Amino acid sequence: MAQIIRFNYLFPVASLLLLLLLVAAQSPLAEARKYIGVNQWCTTAYHRRLCTRMVNGAVTKDDATMNALKTTLEYAKRVQGMIGLVKPAIAALDPKTQESIMSTCTSDFSNRIDDLETSIGAMPSHDIGTILAHLSASLHNECDDALAEIRLTSPIAKYTKLLHKEVDNCLAILMQN
Repeated sequence: MAQIIRFNYLFPVASLLLLLLLVAAQSPLAEARKYIGVNQWCTTAYHRRLCTRMVNGAVTKDDATMNALKTTLEYAKRVQGMIGLVKPAIAALDPKTQESIMSTCTSDFSNRIDDLETSIGAMPSHDIGTILAHLSASLHNECDDALAEIRLTSPIAKYTKLLHKEVDNCLAILMQN
């Protein structure tokens, strides 16, 4: 009987502790901790710390957007220089397939860079529609998709994933009020 009594007290106490933990996790203080060290234009971004580095201390939304776009463009150009890493991954394929994949990867990154440059060019006139359209287009990854179609993992996947995060951050900054 002594064991039954202990269990009867244990359940309500454990439930109360769990409830207190849930309330504490949802408190404004816990919510505020998420934003410590995060630039004001990056609070809606999924990748806040990366976004904060990208905006480079910008105070205005226009400066934050431009800094993020320029950072993303620089990174896209660096990743474009890594396309050669795809060649060894597809070396066992027939030459026509190799050529097709390399062509897809080359045009993919050329298009992404063009889209980012167009977005930067549309900033002075605040042509949000153009910027959104070109940023959204630069999210698509045809190079990795082409490799996935033949069941190969892209050797530059970790770099294209970061590029995707950077473009996502640009969109998050741009969409803020």
